[in-house]
Amino acid sequence: MNEIINITKSAEEYLAKLLKDKNEPDLSIRIFISDPGTPKAETCLAYCKPDEALPDDVIINLDLINVNIEKRSIPFLESAEVNFCLLYTSDAAD
Repeated sequence: MNEIINITKSAEEYLAKLLKDKNEPDLSIRIFISDPGTPKAETCLAYCKPDEALPDDVIINLDLINVNIEKRSIPFLESAEVNFCLLYTSDAAD
């Protein structure tokens, strides 16, 4: 865990697979809040090409991926967590 946001190992592995499947050099993940501080605020997670990163982004270098965090979104991401969990369901009748 870092001091801005917790990205679990399962989320990091899943995001690394998505990035690899995109097959674009230097692609990273960007996390930001659209309309921060308003009732329309949304947490967003997107691909980030090098030319899409903002100069004041905070970059988190994880073992498998790099994550760009929009600076103005940091106060709204306190205690946030990115996680990935597969849920299996069965359609078979009992």
